Amino acid sequence: MEFILAIQSFFDNLGKTIATIARIVLLSKWSVKIKKQAQTKEVVILGNGPSLSKMISENSSFLNDKELACVNHFPITEYYTELKPKYYMTSAPDLWLDTIDSHFVQASNRLFSAMCDKTSWDLEFFIPFEARKYKRWQNLLVSNKHIHIYYYNNTPVESWNFLSHFLFRKNIGMPRPHNIMVPSIFNLMNLGYKKIYLFGAEHSWLKDISVNDKNEALINQKHFYDAQTSKAQTLDKRGVGARRLHEILHKFMLAFKGYFILNEYAKTEKVQILNATPNSYIDAFERITL
Repeated sequence: MEFILAIQSFFDNLGKTIATIARIVLLSKWSVKIKKQAQTKEVVILGNGPSLSKMISENSSFLNDKELACVNHFPITEYYTELKPKYYMTSAPDLWLDTIDSHFVQASNRLFSAMCDKTSWDLEFFIPFEARKYKRWQNLLVSNKHIHIYYYNNTPVESWNFLSHFLFRKNIGMPRPHNIMVPSIFNLMNLGYKKIYLFGAEHSWLKDISVNDKNEALINQKHFYDAQTSKAQTLDKRGVGARRLHEILHKFMLAFKGYFILNEYAKTEKVQILNATPNSYIDAFERITL
C-alpha cells in the first residue's frame, strides 16, 4: 500500500510540475527581482479583519519599532496616515482590471485617489506584474512621487518542495495567492524579514457563508472598517459574476493550504511567521498573544 501511495504521489507531483512549468512560461517574468532590503528583522502585516482596530489600539507600543505592511483597502482608513506603513500589498484583480462590475471600478478609483492624496512618505507598493499593462490605476498615482511601484510574479507554483522553494527564491512564482496574506507574507520573506507578525487575519468566513432561496451562495466578508455595515453578498470571479458554493470553498481551501506551503518555505529560510490575531482560523502558523 505504501508503494502504491508513493507512486500516486509521484505522478501527482509530476502533473503539478508540468502545469507549473507551463504557467511560468506563459505568465511569469524572469526580470522580476525582489532584493533583500529589510533594515529591521521584524515586520507586521496589517490585515483588514474585524479585530484590527482593537489590535492597533492595544498594541501601539509594540508597533512602534516594527516595519508595517498594509493591504487592499487599508489606505482609505484614518490609520493609513496615522501609522504610515512602509509597504502596501495587493493581489486583487478588481483593483486594476477595467472590464469588471462598475462598483469595483469605483472602489478602486477611490482607493488609489486616496493613496495619491494621503501618501506623504516613501511607500513601496507591490502589485502583480499582470497589472502593469492597465493604465487606469497607474494614472491615479502618477503625480505622487512618494509611491514606488514594484511588480511581482503571482504565478501559482505547485511541485516537490525542492523545486517549489527554488522557484520561490527566484521570485518566479508563489503558493496560490487566493488571499492577500499569501503574497504579503511571501514578498516580505523574500525582502529579508525574519519575523512576520499577522494582525487582523481572522479568516473566519466559514461561519458567515449562506445560500439563499435563489441558490445564490452568499458570504459576509467583514473588515475592521465596515464590520457594522457589511452585508452578505456573492463572491465575484476576478471582478465579474458570482461564485458557486463549491467554488467559494475551493478558493478558501487553496488559501489555507497555501499557508502551510509558506510555513514550510519559511522554515528553510529561518523565518518565523507569528499569528497574533485572536480567534483566527489560520491553523498553519505559530500563535502568540501580545
